[in-house]
Parts: sequence; C-alpha cells; structure tokens
Amino acid sequence: MSGTICPRCSSSDAVSDCQGMEDGTVIWTIYRCVVCCFSWRDSEPPSAIGLGVRSAAFAVDAANLDHYPKILQQ
Repeated sequence: MSGTICPRCSSSDAVSDCQGMEDGTVIWTIYRCVVCCFSWRDSEPPSAIGLGVRSAAFAVDAANLDHYPKILQQ
C-alpha cells in the first residue's frame, strides 16, 4: 500500500483516490483507508487529520472493526 497512515485507525493501508491539480502541480490529495474506509484530504487541518492532534474520540481500533456498528453496507 501507500504507507500513508490513516488518522482514524492508524493503519498504513491508505490509497490515493484523487488529486487536485493547478497549473500542473498537485495541490491536494484525497486518501482512503482500505481498512476502516475513512477518507481525508491532505490539506485538512491537523485537528481533523493530525496523528496525536485529532481527538481520540474519533479513532477506531483496526484490529477490532467488528466492534463498531455498520452504518452503510455495500
């Protein structure tokens, strides 16, 4: 995988889904965690995506995903 760490479950299994370009330069990237399905843009503030800064209340345990209720199913 990408090695990008998910700010929600701390796994390193995130993939790049989309990039915003301006004048041929990447200005932001949207990542998606394949473990917990969290998506985020790398230009979001640390309070939303920063490891150690993001509120622990929003974290999930990647080793115990069955513990959490399913909201959407595919």
